[in-house]
Amino acid sequence: MKRFLLVMAFFSGLCSMAIEMTASRMLQNFFSATNIIWACIIGSILIYLSVGNWIGGKIVEKTPNRKLLSVLLILSGVSTCVIPLLSRPLLQKSANALNEQQFLYLIFLFFLLLCILSIPMLILGMINPISIYFYNHAGHPFGNSIGSILSSSTLGSFAGTFIPVFFLIPQFGTSRALIIIGFLLIGVGIGGWIFSESEQKRFLIIAMLFFPVSEFFLISPKVKNSSNQIYEKESMYNYIEIVEEHNFSLLKINEGQAIQSIYHPEQVNYYGPWEQILTAPYLVNYPVESESIKNAAILGLAGGTAAMQLKKIFPDVVIDGYEIDPDIIDAAKKHMGLNENVAAIHLVDARIGITQSKNQYDLIMADAYKPPYIAPNLCTYEFFLMISKKLSDSGVLIVNVGRSETSRYLLESLATTAGAVFPCLCVVDIPNSMNSILFASNKKLSYENLLRNYSDLSSESNVPKLLIETLSVALGNFQENPGKEGLFLSDDSVPVDRIINQMIFGSVFR
Repeated sequence: MKRFLLVMAFFSGLCSMAIEMTASRMLQNFFSATNIIWACIIGSILIYLSVGNWIGGKIVEKTPNRKLLSVLLILSGVSTCVIPLLSRPLLQKSANALNEQQFLYLIFLFFLLLCILSIPMLILGMINPISIYFYNHAGHPFGNSIGSILSSSTLGSFAGTFIPVFFLIPQFGTSRALIIIGFLLIGVGIGGWIFSESEQKRFLIIAMLFFPVSEFFLISPKVKNSSNQIYEKESMYNYIEIVEEHNFSLLKINEGQAIQSIYHPEQVNYYGPWEQILTAPYLVNYPVESESIKNAAILGLAGGTAAMQLKKIFPDVVIDGYEIDPDIIDAAKKHMGLNENVAAIHLVDARIGITQSKNQYDLIMADAYKPPYIAPNLCTYEFFLMISKKLSDSGVLIVNVGRSETSRYLLESLATTAGAVFPCLCVVDIPNSMNSILFASNKKLSYENLLRNYSDLSSESNVPKLLIETLSVALGNFQENPGKEGLFLSDDSVPVDRIINQMIFGSVFR
């Protein structure tokens, strides 16, 4: 009995955390990876578990039946398997609402989806108080009962934190991962009940496993039904999707409201933030020789759009591309023209990777977004100080920064922080977007240099159109003073998420 109770507590902890992690990713695929979304999910699940703890304590006092644990595990497993069936139509409605900017309807759907999670989590919350009750009534001291059950449950929660992230989601996707978790709960519940029943009842109980098994094979593995979708994958880090529109391959992650990379086999200018890596050399030097740009690094390589454009203009440049998600690289190699000739690919966190690099770079581009958030460790004083040591004498740092129609506070905060390291800053706003490019260097960034380079290149017939158009955009949207009224960001204090949350609420409720 003692081992049985500990096993029950372990698996209830494992599966409750596994459901939380998997459901969080499922919702993230449609609602973005904002901290607001995470807070709502985690807060709701903690409330469900808390209410379940209270209900479990009440039930076991009135119905001290040892089969109760098995029944609850089976019920929690069945309700977990039902989550994908109930959530899929709501998630599709959520995607449509997000595309049409129906924010109130989107919020309603989000909380409705959170309610679907309540059933298995309420039931799993009942397991621990019931297990403690029977453990204590089996002759164990009360304090020992609480400690043993809770420690077993916590160990299970520890395992349940990692199993979905490292195995279930990348291997099977969120829907099938939830079905597997439900199958596990049903199996453990059956294992605790079956040996005390007749042969006929045993068969009926085991037959309950047919539901998750059949659902696993019948449910579609596709997460989204996007038109012209050519690739889809749930990786350890992101939901990755590539769609094709008019021969353009568009890389999107998570909710898909932003385009991380773009590729066309014949067209090279996409009029976005990627091209502005080409502008940097022409701000610091006049004239610019192609062979003067020897080394570049891109922090957040994604599909390699900026790297491929850089190679078009500076064919001899050696590029180090840092990307933490290997599945994004695999997708880009299959569908977006990325290969080892474009960049040396380093599968590592961008800040760690470039810190370990022994190279000096003429250009470093930081573009590691998990929309709508910029990576906090790539916008602090310590990061900019490290980057300044990695740049050559005429080297330039290029940072892609988000803004809204009403707020440039994130851009101003990065300018304030970078300005404490680099004496020279300027900004180019990308037309028809919510992106600005912050340039930082130890050498003067001169509009005059940019204009003179543009004038000379425009008169030459053999200069790629990509370069002329990119410099033209920079000239038309150049700001010498990016504003330095923002927060100073350090590794000890980097409230980037708070700034972005304020931007989000300001845009939604303006």
